[in-house]
Amino acid sequence: MRFLTKISMGLLILVASVAFAPATKADPIVIQTGGFSLTNLGNDGTGTSGFDTLIGSAASSSRNFSGTGSFVALLNQLTFQTGFTGFNSAGLHDFTFSQNLTINGVTKTLNLVGQISIGQFVDTVRVVSAAPLTFTFNTFSVTVNVLPTSIDGFGTGDVCGSLNAVFVVTNNNPVPEPATLTLLGLGLAGVAAKLRKRRRSLLQSATSGNTT
Repeated sequence: MRFLTKISMGLLILVASVAFAPATKADPIVIQTGGFSLTNLGNDGTGTSGFDTLIGSAASSSRNFSGTGSFVALLNQLTFQTGFTGFNSAGLHDFTFSQNLTINGVTKTLNLVGQISIGQFVDTVRVVSAAPLTFTFNTFSVTVNVLPTSIDGFGTGDVCGSLNAVFVVTNNNPVPEPATLTLLGLGLAGVAAKLRKRRRSLLQSATSGNTT
């Protein structure tokens, strides 16, 4: 009986410590990008040199985040510089590019895919997709998913936009849920009951043996 009492008290203390534990410590997430500059997108060589150009400026931001979930953060402020790109440049042109992405001092290469559509009056540049990146730290992981974006340019001039990403945070050391602890307690109680039954059987065997 004393053994069962010890297990029950230990389980109660464990459940109480989880239930009344302070909120999960906020983890600082510092995001930095290196930026990029892409020139002559779709230019057939007969247009004005330097157009169309997509510039992504380097950026830095930070956020305190507790537990698991997601948030949207800026990767780059974009500038689309449009101009005459040549008589034979009309149509859809694919391109790829990359930039460094740093989270909490860990740097990886973010590879992106883009398209530019050159029309008679409107040029449209798009960031279509990027392979997700995952950063793993001691207590949490961050997965980065770039959001598609597009910018329309009319005539000659600069048009601004932004490139954003969804940051998904996963806790690498989750705290057990109370339901999980309850199941654990039931399992321990069952083991304790079997041990108690076995001990009683041994005592009865020993007693009957002494009697004979």
